Amino acid sequence: MPPTIDNSTPPGPAAGPVRLSLPASPRYLAAARVVATSLGAESGLSVDDLEDLRLGVNELVSVLVEAGGDARVELEFEIADSSITVRGQRAGASGAEIEVDELTARIVEAVADHHEIDGSSFSLTKASSIRGR
Repeated sequence: MPPTIDNSTPPGPAAGPVRLSLPASPRYLAAARVVATSLGAESGLSVDDLEDLRLGVNELVSVLVEAGGDARVELEFEIADSSITVRGQRAGASGAEIEVDELTARIVEAVADHHEIDGSSFSLTKASSIRGR
C-alpha cells in the first residue's frame, strides 16, 4: 500500500509557544535569529517582514547577551496567523536593568509593530505587512 498524505489538518501556527534557552554569549545570536525567522515564515510574514523581525530580535537579544557570565537568554516565540511575538528575558544574571542605547531603540521602533522593554525582559511583535493576511 503506498503512503498517503493526511490533508485534513492544514498547516498553520504551532499549538503553543516555542521556547529557546541560550547561553548569554554573542556566539548564539545566530541561533535566535534563525529560529525567529523560521517561525516568522510559518506565520506568513513576507521576506521584508522577516528581515525586520530578524533585525529586531538581533538587537534586543544582543542587549540581553551583554549580561554575559553564567546568565542565559530565555526566548519564547508565539506564532499566529500573520504575526509573531517574541519574548525574551535574562535568567541567572544580576539584577542589572537592560540598557538600550538610542540607536537600538530607533532600530527596534522602526522594525517592530509593537515592543516593550521592562527591566531584564522584552517583547516584540511583528505582523505581516501584506494586506489581507
